[in-house]
Amino acid sequence: MILRSNLTKLIEQCRALPRVLDVGGWHNPFNPATHVLDIMPYATRRAEETLTPGEAERFSEENWHIFDACEGNWPWPDDYFDFSICSHTLEDIRDPITVSRELARVSKAGYVEVPSRAREIFVKDRLARLKMLIGVVPEIGSSHHRWICELNGGELHFFRKGLDLAMDANFFLTRNELGRKLTEAESGIGLFWTGSFVAREIIQVLDTDLVEKKRQILAELRQA
Repeated sequence: MILRSNLTKLIEQCRALPRVLDVGGWHNPFNPATHVLDIMPYATRRAEETLTPGEAERFSEENWHIFDACEGNWPWPDDYFDFSICSHTLEDIRDPITVSRELARVSKAGYVEVPSRAREIFVKDRLARLKMLIGVVPEIGSSHHRWICELNGGELHFFRKGLDLAMDANFFLTRNELGRKLTEAESGIGLFWTGSFVAREIIQVLDTDLVEKKRQILAELRQA
């Protein structure tokens, strides 16, 4: 997945650059990349699920680096890449802060995309609250994601997902409450950066904070 509104710009920007890194590109490869960093091997890449079907792969098995990005110390010097892309990976991994720091270290510029908080607390199922009464727990956002993400003041903030989100309807947002589905633009956060960007883990322990976040998001979505 990637915001289609940003995809054309990314393709045009990266086509002519000598060195482009795709971090976490196994699932949905970005074909204009010249290098890929992923824990999965080249031969198993999901080429049919590429983000850029009309583009030929610039990377090869030689430039596909099997590596745990969360370990840090990526095998390139500072500013080695002209551009890097990391799309819908940071929310999945155990240490998005280390990965963000290494992205900024090895690249002169780049693009990061993550799901929005609205997407991560949204329940697509209709009658979700009623289903919960009979013991059916609906999927809230994506159950395999480890983090809820926000863009605040130009910084990427990561909030660890807990069981509370799935257990209390005051924390998540239903389709009935909003009255519609989320749009693509409401579902993702795309950050273009140059030089570096800041990523932080934010510790959020109060239930009242989660309730207030939901209230704010619902109010903003209703105004859209």
